[in-house]
Amino acid sequence: MTRGICWCLVGFLVLVAMAGCARQAWFGEREPWRREAEVACLKSGAVREGPAVAILKPIQGPGMCGAEYPLKVSVLGEPPIVGYADEVVRPVGAIPQHSYPPPPVTPVNTPTPHYEPDRFYTPTPDTYPRNAGPGPSTSAPGAPLSLAPPGVERPVASSPYPPSPSYGAPYAPTPLLGPPRGLPMTGSIGRTTVSPPATLACPIVSALDRWITESVQQAALRWYRQPVVEIKQISAYSCRGMNGDSSAHISEHAFGNALDIAAFTFADGRRVTVRDGWHGLPEEQGFLRDVQGAACQQFATVLAPGANVYHYDHIHVDLMRRTSGRRICEPAPISGEAAAARARYATRRPGDRGITGSITPPDDADDPRPHAIPGAD
Repeated sequence: MTRGICWCLVGFLVLVAMAGCARQAWFGEREPWRREAEVACLKSGAVREGPAVAILKPIQGPGMCGAEYPLKVSVLGEPPIVGYADEVVRPVGAIPQHSYPPPPVTPVNTPTPHYEPDRFYTPTPDTYPRNAGPGPSTSAPGAPLSLAPPGVERPVASSPYPPSPSYGAPYAPTPLLGPPRGLPMTGSIGRTTVSPPATLACPIVSALDRWITESVQQAALRWYRQPVVEIKQISAYSCRGMNGDSSAHISEHAFGNALDIAAFTFADGRRVTVRDGWHGLPEEQGFLRDVQGAACQQFATVLAPGANVYHYDHIHVDLMRRTSGRRICEPAPISGEAAAARARYATRRPGDRGITGSITPPDDADDPRPHAIPGAD
């Protein structure tokens, strides 16, 4: 009996200690590096205040939640650069033009100055001067020489090939690989709207700009030949624990250091959602897998459908700092080509979702798995 009471007391003390740790994690001070990272980002000019980026008042609490210089962001991506995909890059400035004098022309039948002409030999003019054509020669010095004798029209050789089309006929060039002519490069596409506007810290805004410009737009042009003009976000700054659990470790969303993206809208109006596209058409899977794989190279944490039941409908990215330096990318990234190939194979095997590497969303009311919380980690 006494031993049982002792074990109960030990268990109670452990629970109290755990609660105290959780309370300290929630109500302690924010790590100093967060403010330092915000200040360094703003001073670097990587993110500039403007109509699409506004600096808000500091968010202080509750507890550790907040940011010193939160930003209200309505667009992401680098500013546009004028140019096209198939233009040849030329150096800045005018290319100097040089004018050289024409080479000297030696008159026909003029003896070479290095030899003395034979006094017993009188040169006679050529019967067919080399510059002569059908009539008096009008060729300028150095012009191409004619092979026709004087007074004889130059014959026109017949060609075994059909005549070439006139210049006014329509011309069908060989199609180029990659984006067609007239489709701007990624740098000239413009910026991507964030709907609704997101409250974020400066460091992740800078990382999102690079990801959108260098990766998302490249994948969009590759799979759809259309740029992404809007992304739908379902959670930015939010003072909460991971997965919406107040007893869990505090989330990076609580510092404006994370973003959850649920859908991408293209210039032609097409919309790809993470929930349906992750196990949807081959091009949807290819695009989303390329987007996720690129995110794993730029962010500290990337969670997508298949990571757990809380992420079946969005891609979570954050810049969490871990003492071990470990990065988390779930599920394991694969190339868009591999995902699209699997999707094409799966169409020949109806009902086999496992081949796409994703999980079935809990649409059934009898499914024991919990539904995802929008914006949860």
